[in-house]
Amino acid sequence: MPSSTSHRASFDRALLYWLFAGIVGAPLLWLATLQTGYILAYQACDDHSRTWVVVPTMTAVVTTAALALRSARSARRAAAERLPLPLLGRLALGTAVLITIVLAASAIAPLVLHACD
Repeated sequence: MPSSTSHRASFDRALLYWLFAGIVGAPLLWLATLQTGYILAYQACDDHSRTWVVVPTMTAVVTTAALALRSARSARRAAAERLPLPLLGRLALGTAVLITIVLAASAIAPLVLHACD
């Protein structure tokens, strides 16, 4: 007897992938950006150039902003198709937007400070 609460035929793995990318991928990208900034700080000081730290941070901001947009689209799609994923959609969108804001705020320091500060 088929269950009335689960519709396995309409389950989309790509949608679930994008939702988890927003939940897990954005914080991991933030952590990787922090590590990259710490590693490249010595090279930036040696070269007296901020680009060693600014470029990876700005790249991460753009990437997480794109991930936030993709998470928003996936959340809308999950709600429109009435899939049992609206909580994951809202969580993915919130996490990706929050990490984008955190990365944008962490990009201020490399822009303002000198390379060896």
